Amino acid sequence: MSTRDDAAVEQARRRWPMSRTNTVLVAVLAVGALVCFVLGQTIAAVALLVGAIGGALGAIFARRGTSGDLERVNALEYADERDRTAATKGLAAVGVVALVLCTVQLVVHAVVDTDPVSRWTAIALYFALVISWFAANWYFVRRG
Repeated sequence: MSTRDDAAVEQARRRWPMSRTNTVLVAVLAVGALVCFVLGQTIAAVALLVGAIGGALGAIFARRGTSGDLERVNALEYADERDRTAATKGLAAVGVVALVLCTVQLVVHAVVDTDPVSRWTAIALYFALVISWFAANWYFVRRG
């Protein structure tokens, strides 16, 4: 591929108002909202729709030339290595909070008699987070 072809691909990609990652995330949220509306789960549908709209607007505004670091990082629209480093640290903190909250959720399910589906979902989520925590730490410690 020539340099001119690379430039054309990059320009076409830049014309779309958000990154591929955000396009997929917004689409998944919008489809999830539609499915929830069809199933009569209005509260979940509204939550997903608000997430889709907020995510799309955040991603679009983050691509403006005047957007700051925080806007770009929050919208997953990284401009440089500094944005990626900040996002990595932020996502690591979110992971710790998710693991702690998932542990609390599991304890609540152990104490309160809840439905089996919800309980098994909490157990599966807990183990998924713990295993991914160990795997990520193993990978990044070995990588250096």
